[in-house]
Amino acid sequence: MLQKMRDNTQSMGFKILVGALIFVLAVFGFGAFNLFVNPDPEIASVNGAEITQGELAAETERARMRLLGQLGEDADPASIDMLQLQGQVLDQLINRRLLEQATDTLGLATSRARVDRAIIENPGFQVDGRYDQDTFLRVLRQFGYTPAAFGEVAAQDMAIEQMQRAVMDSAVVPDWQLRWLVALMQQRRDLAYLPMTQAHFAERAEVSEEEMRQHYDENRLAYQTEESVDVAFVELSWQDLMDAARADVEEDDIVSAYEAEKQAAAADEQRRASHILLRLTDDRDEEAAIAEARQLRAQLNTGADFAELAKAHSDDPGSAANGGDLGPAARGVFVPEFEEALFALETGELSEPVVSQFGVHLIRLDEIIVPTYPSLEDMREQIVTRLAENGARERFVEKQRELDGLAFEQNDSLEGLAESFGIPLRNVSGVTRGQGTEQFANADLRDAAFSEDVLERGFNSPAISYEDGRAVVLRLVERHLPREQSFEEVQEAIEQVLREQKAEVALNAAFTEGLAKLEQGVAVGEVAQAYGLEWQTHTLASSSEPGVPQEVLRAAFALPSPQAGDKQIGSATLLEGGQAIITVTRVESGDIETMTEQQVDGLARFLRSRTGNLDFSALFESVREDASINRPSA
Repeated sequence: MLQKMRDNTQSMGFKILVGALIFVLAVFGFGAFNLFVNPDPEIASVNGAEITQGELAAETERARMRLLGQLGEDADPASIDMLQLQGQVLDQLINRRLLEQATDTLGLATSRARVDRAIIENPGFQVDGRYDQDTFLRVLRQFGYTPAAFGEVAAQDMAIEQMQRAVMDSAVVPDWQLRWLVALMQQRRDLAYLPMTQAHFAERAEVSEEEMRQHYDENRLAYQTEESVDVAFVELSWQDLMDAARADVEEDDIVSAYEAEKQAAAADEQRRASHILLRLTDDRDEEAAIAEARQLRAQLNTGADFAELAKAHSDDPGSAANGGDLGPAARGVFVPEFEEALFALETGELSEPVVSQFGVHLIRLDEIIVPTYPSLEDMREQIVTRLAENGARERFVEKQRELDGLAFEQNDSLEGLAESFGIPLRNVSGVTRGQGTEQFANADLRDAAFSEDVLERGFNSPAISYEDGRAVVLRLVERHLPREQSFEEVQEAIEQVLREQKAEVALNAAFTEGLAKLEQGVAVGEVAQAYGLEWQTHTLASSSEPGVPQEVLRAAFALPSPQAGDKQIGSATLLEGGQAIITVTRVESGDIETMTEQQVDGLARFLRSRTGNLDFSALFESVREDASINRPSA
């Protein structure tokens, strides 16, 4: 396998797998499901290892949560293409299965002690620089992991990382390759460039009045004004109703809301449990498993250690190594039989044998986790504000109907509406069908301003809802029909257009002619003088030389090395607009002997890392090519 990996390293088709192998991403990465979820259908398989529909759904939801977290608080969940995201997640799950199988083939594993140490040292689980158990459990609950399942994920991630590190550390960088890279990276060149910008040629362009008038006559329609309107409007928002709504909030409402929220929070109660699972096999039917569970229960009742018995007898690989610990979980996590028995226990109590589709369980309730809830006084202002906002929004719906009705009844004016609702009458000018300022940046309001009732009949508009809890009634103040602007009004704009056109023509001609002259041996100074330009020269410039546009540097360093006393000629398109003619007259390669030992070591590490990444990519592609992957067709 390793030889094949080395052979494949030369392929430029390999892409480096970045980020998936960093352990900290295990917090948000791919996890094994808890044993006690209901079976679900297979969606894909990798060398016979299934990926289930439920696993894909869970990982897609985790990916969605991560994406929303990256986009920030204002992110719109509806903007995420869930079908596309699900496809990406399935690709990631398949890749992960391949990597897991590769670690198994190579016999790589991670000890529980190392996993625990990594968790404790993970900044994501720390408060004030120290590991915090509550933070750890909260993060795990957020992403749907039990501590046992997360431990398995972390161990597998670390095994994959170990494989990656082994491959990367085996990378070798020959001395000649290091010297060659130094020669290339530290190469310096004597270069010069002649920038030809549109602004320069526009200043030199001459535009006559006759040309401007001819352009005006040929393009009169282009210089018509766009129809616009000046409108008056009133705006009502739910925020305007907050003071009245706040005054209507009564003490009974506050107390009722507090109690309801407190009760809802109590529903988030979790139970931390441990269990011993005895699976049913050909050698152990349900009756035998129940009998064995009762024997274990009897040992526990006489003082046996639950964790030790779980490690020795439990058939749940996810929790057995942790003494049967399943971590905290709320209702809805476990299958019904298991959940019913668990939530019937008192803290420290041991269940009778419980039969589920997975086998026979002995369950111990270790802890009831009841979330603490703030006092009424601590929550008062928050509750009052929320109740007032709800009330204001309800009032807004009613007030909008009233506003709409009054706008229809008094359809020849807005003064009555403004007075009745205590809102100001405002004006905005120059609203077009495609553009407006302030509220009229909204297309619905612009459409209303140009509606037949408003524009032709002079009526008030209906109350138009826009944004979140805002409504506007508007009416026409003045209509400005399209008109042909006089030559004098647009003369300056026409002059600018013609200057730019002439500048573009002159620039292209000068660029083509200048390049030809240089290639014919004309002196560089003569070429610059012909167009009133000035060469920008740089002696022994590096590939990141300050003050030289990057597009010029890229073109200059792509030119071949010139012969002694000669020059290489090239060109570049300037990002700021225009063209540049480039000459290179001398090239000096970098010398590794001029570098410090620290610089050489740093460059060698960079090369080894790059080579190692390519090697690891080759390993992955080798594994993928040999794999049997079944997945839904696109």
